[in-house]
Amino acid sequence: MGVACVVLVFDVLRGDVGGGRHTLARARRLLVVATDAETEAGAEAWIEEQRAERPELQCFLLVEHEGQELFMAIQGAIDRERPDAIVMARHAGESHWAHEGTYGRLAEEQRVPVDAIYVGAEAKA
Repeated sequence: MGVACVVLVFDVLRGDVGGGRHTLARARRLLVVATDAETEAGAEAWIEEQRAERPELQCFLLVEHEGQELFMAIQGAIDRERPDAIVMARHAGESHWAHEGTYGRLAEEQRVPVDAIYVGAEAKA
């Protein structure tokens, strides 16, 4: 029990628990998920920015409409691509705090860190 607590403390300090910028900064393989044309365009732009800063970064873009099919496609991509983290492209108008829909389900159920980027007119402001 004591060992598990020590491991958890070190994981939290390294940023390995709950996703976040530290985990994404260390990730070498990212699964980026978009649900429509707007989030796809934002995700592609974000991927290009990340690759400019970190040429070794591998990004896999998955585009599928919100719903059970999206969740199943993400599961398949995780099994195939073995990403270090998942980044979900969300609309700027969506709550940055609420974990709803596929994003919420991923945050609760995935064994890899999950984070979000927000795209759209409001996100640029």
